Amino acid sequence: MAQAASKVSEGDYKIELKARANEEEIHNLIISFKEMTERLMHLEKLRAELLAGVTHDLKTPVTSISGLIQAVRDDVVSGEEKEEFLDISLKEVSRLQKMIEDLLDFNSLSSGAFSIRPENCDMNKLVQNIVRQWALAQKGHFHYRVEVPSETICRSTDPYRLQQIMINLLNNAYHAIDEDGSITVILSEKFIEVHDTGSGVAEEEQPYIFERFYRGEQKKLKVRGLGLGLPFSKLLAGALHANLFLKESSAKGSTFTIMWEEEG
Repeated sequence: MAQAASKVSEGDYKIELKARANEEEIHNLIISFKEMTERLMHLEKLRAELLAGVTHDLKTPVTSISGLIQAVRDDVVSGEEKEEFLDISLKEVSRLQKMIEDLLDFNSLSSGAFSIRPENCDMNKLVQNIVRQWALAQKGHFHYRVEVPSETICRSTDPYRLQQIMINLLNNAYHAIDEDGSITVILSEKFIEVHDTGSGVAEEEQPYIFERFYRGEQKKLKVRGLGLGLPFSKLLAGALHANLFLKESSAKGSTFTIMWEEEG
């Protein structure tokens, strides 16, 4: 029970209990439940704050769109400025649609109503193609490289879902680096790592980065969103029989790892 409670306190609810206990285990059980209670209290407070932030993030584009369209309708602007206002409105609509899609996708995956279509994939080519296609769509100057082993790695996985995870990690890395920063993706038989030379995740924020709706202070200032990217990616990784975690982070950069579960 002590071990089970400890897992629950860490957010892992897949536990097995054995009907056996002694005084030491009971003592550990009490400590674990106390830690769990403190964590849940903190998360409950955090969730309330984050939901307020999510409401604001959803309301902001709606308010912006309303004001812009109102200005166009009332002929406050005309000519090129009118076209610019309409273009901005369309961009805000697109961003709002993306937020809603994120919410729907996360809800579908967390409720189990989500399809995984595994294929036998050449991981060397798959990872290289994902990174190359993503990099071509980015603006600004930055360095990136992909390291794959000389031998071909084949694995049964859903290439589209893996791409979703990697693009989220790459986007996070891109937002973390400065103009001359770099991103490195490493493929091995057991894992895929995405490393950046950004400013890192603050130590006090690291335990919460996979909590839904959580967004670090620095990210709030740089990127708008709902804070579902990492939680969604972690759920997707689980559906692909892998684990997604933050391997390390410091002022010199961060490394996220997708680790495949041992077969058998």
